[in-house]
Amino acid sequence: MSTTNWVVAAVALGCGLLIGEIAGRIIRSTMSRSDRSPEIQEMARPVGTAVFWTGTAVGLLLAVAASSPKTLKDLPDKTFAHLPGALVAAIIVIAGYAVAIGVSAAVGQSALAATGVRHRSLERSLRLGIIVASVVLALSQLGVNTFVLVIILGALLGCPALAVALLTGFGGREVAANLAAGRALRGQLQIDKYLICPGADGATVRGVIVAVHPVTVELLTDDLVTVHVPLSSLLASAFEVHPHRSWAS
Repeated sequence: MSTTNWVVAAVALGCGLLIGEIAGRIIRSTMSRSDRSPEIQEMARPVGTAVFWTGTAVGLLLAVAASSPKTLKDLPDKTFAHLPGALVAAIIVIAGYAVAIGVSAAVGQSALAATGVRHRSLERSLRLGIIVASVVLALSQLGVNTFVLVIILGALLGCPALAVALLTGFGGREVAANLAAGRALRGQLQIDKYLICPGADGATVRGVIVAVHPVTVELLTDDLVTVHVPLSSLLASAFEVHPHRSWAS
């Protein structure tokens, strides 16, 4: 092969990389604008990455065509022979990604409404699990032996689930009770109201509500000390809520 063919191949590969990078950055910046919906912003990075690798693949194809034209003679027949399976695999991956985005967003909104906190780690784990499952299905469609991948997927999904179950069984009950109490008392515990409730040591705690956290209510006491009272303790005993300190007896 002549030096000219090598130069053309190098130029084709470089142009593919450059065009893919520029197009990927344009796609990412366009989809990541503040006026876009959160779902579109979530998809900006993977779509930009896909555009970059598409440009790189085109550059590689042109480089191979310039360096060794004989290599591409059998490419159309081989491509068309595997094209249906590749298309089905691509559809599975795209559909899995779309389902992952929708399900993680729905679960995140439900968790936000239930606890008042955005659990982004839960959303990422759920999204990653669905995407990995769709990739395994796509590889099985292509004829790849996915037995080892299924074992790895089971370990990746089973270990976090086991950890959550153990956390709930051995240490999460109190947190869950506080979250449920916060959900029930959210309408009564409002900022700047005066709260009177029993403390952990039996003494009465008095103070202005400055913040309501997922598991505690934060008070500024008459002594100008910040105190966090567990929300579940309010349901376990009587408490008073007054519009202002002067209203309290």
